[in-house]
Amino acid sequence: MHPVKCTGLIIAAVLLFGCAAEPRYQTLYRYHPPSDPAAYSCLQTCEQFLKTCHTECSDTYAICLEQIEPEAQSRHADALIRYEGEWDQYQRDLDRYDLNLSFGWGHYDDWYGQGWYDPAWPGRYRPNYYRPQPPIPPSYRDELGKLQAQNCDRDCGCQPKYDSCFLICGGKKIPERRCMVNCPPEAK
Repeated sequence: MHPVKCTGLIIAAVLLFGCAAEPRYQTLYRYHPPSDPAAYSCLQTCEQFLKTCHTECSDTYAICLEQIEPEAQSRHADALIRYEGEWDQYQRDLDRYDLNLSFGWGHYDDWYGQGWYDPAWPGRYRPNYYRPQPPIPPSYRDELGKLQAQNCDRDCGCQPKYDSCFLICGGKKIPERRCMVNCPPEAK
């Protein structure tokens, strides 16, 4: 085999090997309850706390969603007004693009060179800029999502409080590192 071809194959193999995705791991926890029967009532208190915390958190989140809905509607209405202006500008830009295309002019309105093409140049009747892109219509769901991310918290911190209660009752929280993506064969 020719040395240049062999070198090319080695470089390709090294590049492919270097691009191999790294495995991603995640730490998960196992909970071992205490073996003492007296700790059972303590664990019941922790479980009840966790349930109550999740319920209150869900209720608070639902109330927050109701409160931000009028703001989302207002922002969406403003976005629609901006979109109408952007659409009008897009139509003007598109008309100008089509006119320049029909005359073979470039983006600049200069009559003395800039934007003109040599007749022998392939694609002579193209402006030297791209066709304008239409504006993206606003989405109410996007506006609501932005406000949700800013104002409404889904995580109320219930799990860390439960974990400390569980540990106080004598339970054990054991971390386990598990491969989630691009796992080597022995990790599965």
